[in-house]
Amino acid sequence: MLSFDNVSKFILSQVTLHIPQGTSVGIVGAVGAGKTTLLRLACGLLEADKGEVFIDGDVQKNYSKDVSRGIGVLFTDKPVFNAEESITANFETLKNIYRLKNNAFVTEYRYLSEKLGFDKFEHEKVKNLSLGQRRRAEIGAVLIHNPKVLIMDEPTNGLDANAKEAFKDILNECTKSGMTVVLSSHDLVSISSICQRIAILDKGKLLYYGGEEMLLKQFVPIDIMTLKLAGALPDLEDLPLERLYIEKDIITIVYNSNHITAAEILRNIVSQTGVKEVNISKPDLTDAILKIQKGNEDE
Repeated sequence: MLSFDNVSKFILSQVTLHIPQGTSVGIVGAVGAGKTTLLRLACGLLEADKGEVFIDGDVQKNYSKDVSRGIGVLFTDKPVFNAEESITANFETLKNIYRLKNNAFVTEYRYLSEKLGFDKFEHEKVKNLSLGQRRRAEIGAVLIHNPKVLIMDEPTNGLDANAKEAFKDILNECTKSGMTVVLSSHDLVSISSICQRIAILDKGKLLYYGGEEMLLKQFVPIDIMTLKLAGALPDLEDLPLERLYIEKDIITIVYNSNHITAAEILRNIVSQTGVKEVNISKPDLTDAILKIQKGNEDE
């Protein structure tokens, strides 16, 4: 659905990336890594110096009206609304721009406004809204025409926990219906919960593209298990552990989850002694990104 073929622009260097239809992808990386440039190339606000960008098999060259009807775009520095008008007035304008039939528009508007919660202040002028209120409505605005591709830069800025959960639910429904979703964010918790795939950019290079589970297994497979024993110390010499710490009745085990699973360790221990408590600490997306960026710096 959305492809980057050996694309270079500004800091981006020879990025090749294919995003299938109905897939949600989170673009992550440090400030200046090229995330926003990638998104602007995707929607045609920028044109690549080298390589090509494709949407649905067609070369993406500019953000024309015809192209814009098939995509939804949200950038933090690109206003969605007329600040002097109310949310409802702005949505009426969008209905005309996208040539939406009234019944379909009303149904979709009511769903989005109630789900995201901007129905409570829909008659307020946009300029009087808080960042969080405006962002709820902006998300609705870029979804109102049911685009094939949704491109969003820092969409969760200003959203509270309830709004983030509603946003997650909506995007899950969108991808199930075949919409392709690409978003960048510093909110790695949201990226982790929303996106099926992760693309990591660092200094303009694409360092990883794939699922989060594979990312963690490949780059940060080290887990930590802490157990409080209810019996004698077990014999763990035959297990492929990284490190083992013992303090009275508490054992801390550091292990590579690619070599041995938590279940295998527990089965071995329980077969020898009693266990009162078990806690397992796993690395997260932040740990993986830092590991990859450190590797890129060392090259």
